[in-house]
Amino acid sequence: MAKVLSCPTLDEIISFAQKSDSGAERESSELVGSLTRLKEALDSDSPELSKRALSVLHALAEKLESENIESLQLKKVTVPGLTDPIRLLLTKAVFSPEFWGRTFAEGLLKAKEQFRGRKVLEVGTGSGWISILLLLFTHVKEVVGLDLNPVAVTMARLNTWLNGTNSDGTDRLSLAGEPIVQAFRVEVSDLLQTPLARGEFFDHVVGCIPQVLHPKPVVPLQDIDGNIEGYSEKDLYDLSNYCFEQGILEDRFGLPLIASALEQSQLLLNAGGKVTLVLGGRPGRQAIESMFERRGFDARLVWMRRIQQADDTDLASLVELEKSYGIRFHFFMSRESDADESVSAKTAVKLLSNGRPIYHDLLVYEANTRFEPYVFDFVRNLSKMGLSSLRKELDFSRLKEERVSFLSRLSQSMMQARSLPYPHERGDMSIRELLARYLEGFCYYPVKAEELFVAPSRAELAAILFKLCSGTKAAKILLSSSLTDVYLATANQAGLDVTVGNDDLSELCELDDLVAPSIVLISPKQLSAPSPITIKALCQQAAKHPDRVYLIDDSQNFLISSNLGANMTLRLAAQENLPPNLILLYGLVKNILSPDLQLSFLVNAPLQWLPGLDVGAELTYSRIAYPTQLLYQWLFEDLMTFAFNESAEKKVSCSDAYSGIQVSELIRSIEQDPVFLPKPVDPEGADIIRLDYGEFEAPPPDILVKSLFKGFIDEETAVLPQIVQERVCSYVNFTRHVGTTPRRVVLAQGVFPLFGAFVQAMKARLGRAPVVGLPSGSYGPLYPMLDYYGAQTVEIKTSPEKAYLLSSRDLQTLKESGVKLDVLWITQPNNPSGVFFDPEKLRKIVEHCHENDIYIFSDEIFFLLSDHRLGRWTPSSLSTASFSQGPFQSRIFMVDGVAKSFASGGMRLGFMLTPSDAWAQEIQSYTPVPPLSLLRAWDGLYSAFLDRSLNHMLDVTKVFNEVENYLMERRRSLSQKREQLLALLRQYGLDDGYDTPYRGGLFLLGKLSDQFEPLAKEAGLLINPGPWGRCDDMARLCFCLEDEKFQTAYERLKKFLSAKFAGKK
Repeated sequence: MAKVLSCPTLDEIISFAQKSDSGAERESSELVGSLTRLKEALDSDSPELSKRALSVLHALAEKLESENIESLQLKKVTVPGLTDPIRLLLTKAVFSPEFWGRTFAEGLLKAKEQFRGRKVLEVGTGSGWISILLLLFTHVKEVVGLDLNPVAVTMARLNTWLNGTNSDGTDRLSLAGEPIVQAFRVEVSDLLQTPLARGEFFDHVVGCIPQVLHPKPVVPLQDIDGNIEGYSEKDLYDLSNYCFEQGILEDRFGLPLIASALEQSQLLLNAGGKVTLVLGGRPGRQAIESMFERRGFDARLVWMRRIQQADDTDLASLVELEKSYGIRFHFFMSRESDADESVSAKTAVKLLSNGRPIYHDLLVYEANTRFEPYVFDFVRNLSKMGLSSLRKELDFSRLKEERVSFLSRLSQSMMQARSLPYPHERGDMSIRELLARYLEGFCYYPVKAEELFVAPSRAELAAILFKLCSGTKAAKILLSSSLTDVYLATANQAGLDVTVGNDDLSELCELDDLVAPSIVLISPKQLSAPSPITIKALCQQAAKHPDRVYLIDDSQNFLISSNLGANMTLRLAAQENLPPNLILLYGLVKNILSPDLQLSFLVNAPLQWLPGLDVGAELTYSRIAYPTQLLYQWLFEDLMTFAFNESAEKKVSCSDAYSGIQVSELIRSIEQDPVFLPKPVDPEGADIIRLDYGEFEAPPPDILVKSLFKGFIDEETAVLPQIVQERVCSYVNFTRHVGTTPRRVVLAQGVFPLFGAFVQAMKARLGRAPVVGLPSGSYGPLYPMLDYYGAQTVEIKTSPEKAYLLSSRDLQTLKESGVKLDVLWITQPNNPSGVFFDPEKLRKIVEHCHENDIYIFSDEIFFLLSDHRLGRWTPSSLSTASFSQGPFQSRIFMVDGVAKSFASGGMRLGFMLTPSDAWAQEIQSYTPVPPLSLLRAWDGLYSAFLDRSLNHMLDVTKVFNEVENYLMERRRSLSQKREQLLALLRQYGLDDGYDTPYRGGLFLLGKLSDQFEPLAKEAGLLINPGPWGRCDDMARLCFCLEDEKFQTAYERLKKFLSAKFAGKK
């Protein structure tokens, strides 16, 4: 039902005002009610009602000019340059325009032209007089006033009508020619929330915002939201006088509301928009300017005055802040005191209590956002993703333009896809296509994207190349001295015989002739200023020894640049017919954003190497981190935003030529493993749904996304690895109920690299190939991975009837057959069956291994993703790591990470818990720690498992609840999909037939191995056939798809089974 509006009479308003002077709350409320009705009548759609209300308003102003009523006053503000004073109706609940307002007006009107044609937002409008002044004195187009105090909003609107109309009812126009009552809107808002909610934008935000913490914030005034019932006039007045803590750094300076307003302003400012605020200088200019800078503003002081401290403001909270944080506020004993002669809040309170006046500075600051388009994009993307809480932790003051630009794009990418997927083994086609375009368009070197292989660091790429090219253990390598920091450790770990030369090309060629290495990995100093002669000399040397591999590392001379002198080695190489055994190797090592975010690639690599490179990348999981790929993708995109293709002269691609270099026997053998056999359909086909790929297709938790952004904002520190090791200890303590120390933790770029690092460290410690027991029915790539790193694999036969779970009896049988294992390799839950060892079986296995001196390597990357019916968290008794304290500690290695549980495979973050500090140190030497920016993200995620907050900006309980709810929701969804698939398979007798509550992971087994090809070709469903995981007739089906895709896959499988097995149902 529509509200019936009425207009109060003049006598009614005066009567309520006079009664309110007695101090009675009811009469005060009635006065506010009558004024509110007057405002509503003025703004009504009824011309007659509005006209009557306008008459009452002007009569009220005339009455108050001659009659002094304390509860309702008329104040006149004379403004130089205006013919008539601004008339303001004021109540006790509304802040009056004394020195603060006048100083603010002086600062604003210093440059009147800045408001011409602009749309302005005033925060803390109070009586509305600043906005009215702007309309009368500048060419501002429109003003919106905001105030948390509903009475202030009422009075501001009445003052708009009073100053925007004549006594005869005609409109007064602003200097811009607009009716003032239409050009000035007023509304209740907690800071800028109301216009933000409707998506309104402005050119200029101005404001006078409280900056003294409320001494006794008993009543939640910040939640008033337009309803003033139960609030006294003093409560409402305090809204203009005090602020409340916001849980941010600026709380300690009494600046939390202003800091929040600055953050919110960036969400609604138009391009080129600015902020102008008046602030009390009590915190000191350094603290105030730091507040602006932390939020990405360039601020300048445009006006200041020194005023007497108001006696109605309680400074007790400032005294408490000085005591709590060891800071000092700035007051002055006279107007003439020098800036460096201030006294503290504690002293100021003592002076005031003795009747002595105290002064402080009033400062008017004007601010523009530095790197505006990028900052605006980033903070608005955070807002759209519901991650604005991150703002309180961010500090833009140290950021350069490149980093803010990257954050803008990273947040845009996360907002669109909300995923952190694994990039392709060779790098996603998107980065390879950009790289190919760059090489052809700017370096004149033609190459196909399909022929490029993109890896993470140069050392990781070299490790794959050494396996690919070195046919024997005693293979020799010639290395430039300038490259030893990059490659020497990798070459030694590969068992190569290393000869280190200098960096002179002629002398390196002489050494090459004398030493006869199988691999030459050099970076001649002549490449810093190459000539055609340099390139020809390299070509001649490689042609002279066609059985050797020449890897020319030109990384130090590679730039992502359009400069004519850039990348001359590539430009000159494009003019030569390079021998097929001469390969250029490039690491992108010069980015200034995050120097440890690197990728590398090969130019002129033989085409027949690609399958072997794929094998190496798969078994080492040397994949680029997703943020790293995005960074370089955008760097290339920026350069080629609008660049006409200046195509290189087409020539036969050297990589098409056959190389005399044979791929090593090891790689050729591994290429025949069932894991690498060709698939019956193109996995990238548009209609193909991959049930063979265990990537969790779900958005990562908000805390991880926020922490990823923080990783590119916070200052990088060399102690981050130690910090993350401590976080891992907290995580292990909570999830496995076992204590450990940071020095027992190894950090790596994903879990899979830890596999190889472990085997290599074990091999070095034993002085021989470790004998590793791997049950049949294990994760497919584990079998060739162990061969790749030189382990002696013993396949322990298990059965599908037991979900391929090993038992202590199986181990005893193996022992009795004369086989002595060094390592038992298990996954918990089992991959591919998705079934956990129950606690008793696990204990018996641990006991057997302990008694027989067998190390246990437990892969628990899926551990947290147990069936949700097992409890809020996976029971710790299901983890091998729960035994890693006490008598069994010396035999247990456990790996885990963020890839699966938190749907963040593209982050490449994994850890290993080892038996001792010595083991951890040895294993860490074989694998690099993740980049610092990604470690920061890891730190943020695992902070959820801390016992207590390490700083006042981290609410551990809130973060923990977020992580717990995230995992519970994901586990519930996965459990539903698992049950749906099992029920379908069970209808046809194709399920695993195993009855257990201990299920988990992202996969299950079904008797569908013989349907591998028909499923792919007829239903567009790819699965892992039995040979892939040594699972007999059982195939692995991954159900970790997004809901819609899963349902499509389910319907396809249902239709396929109905047609194929109708008689078996």
